[in-house]
Amino acid sequence: KAALEISDLLLEAKEKEPELTVPLLIKKVRASGNIPDDVRMPRSTVYKLLARHGLTRKITSPDRDHRRFAYLNAGDLFMSDVMYGPAVRKNDGRKRKTYLIAFIDDATRVIPYAAFAHSENTAAFMEVLKQAVLRRGIPMRLFVDNGSAFRSQHLSLVCAKLGITLIHARPYHAAAKGKIERWFRTVRLQFLPMLSEKHMLNLKAINRALWTYIETEYHRSPHRSLCETPLDRWARVGEKVRYPEPGDDLDDLFLFESKRKVQKDRTVSLNGMAYEIDASLVGETVTLRYNPSEQGKEIKVCHNGRFVQKAKLVDT
Repeated sequence: KAALEISDLLLEAKEKEPELTVPLLIKKVRASGNIPDDVRMPRSTVYKLLARHGLTRKITSPDRDHRRFAYLNAGDLFMSDVMYGPAVRKNDGRKRKTYLIAFIDDATRVIPYAAFAHSENTAAFMEVLKQAVLRRGIPMRLFVDNGSAFRSQHLSLVCAKLGITLIHARPYHAAAKGKIERWFRTVRLQFLPMLSEKHMLNLKAINRALWTYIETEYHRSPHRSLCETPLDRWARVGEKVRYPEPGDDLDDLFLFESKRKVQKDRTVSLNGMAYEIDASLVGETVTLRYNPSEQGKEIKVCHNGRFVQKAKLVDT
């Protein structure tokens, strides 16, 4: 069996029976018949696995068990994290590793949005967040890890504009992210084994398969912790969800921003490309607003907080 499958079996058994010691946990998982007898499971390795997922501490009282805490209403808190995914072909035909960026609603376990990407950088994360907001509304809180994409100034800025309280997990406090980690294990056990070569042709193909699985299977299957499906729970507790107003321009709100000084030749440089700026702004510092996935297209130029022009690439 693959190492990830064995890890998932150990973690799932430990979550069901937190009082199990490492030796008893290994014995129980072996007794299930899901692991061949010749597969070694050293106690030290299993202990390190449990520690990484915050499952080694004794539970002294319900209020200290962060894994069991949940908000009451949909949209009270979205949780997000990233999981390593399978290799998928890029436009050049070569396979590249992927990252699954996902959001889960704490109260309902609904997945507002999730997608595989070839990067886990800020640009990739923000695109998934935008889709989550469009589909399931603006959360009151967003709980994320401490990776560079989650610590970016751009994420903080967008959250402030949307009125989202951004919360970062404490280092080495894996149990706080238990819900999203358990969903990732569900993906590894239920979704990834179903994939065929046709799903690995490109990101569009694997993401189409992922969203079909989420909407037709995961969202419509009873959740063990809820005793109902995620969609049914959302229907019961989703009346307070705050959606974007009809006039809101989310594409504009999610634009990245960078400051540049306009050079004497009336240009600014962004990502190695030169853009032509109005002569009246020579020597001034301007704010460039752009979508990093649309390099080479027009960008917005602001000065002193006001939009002044759209800039095009310098003719070469």
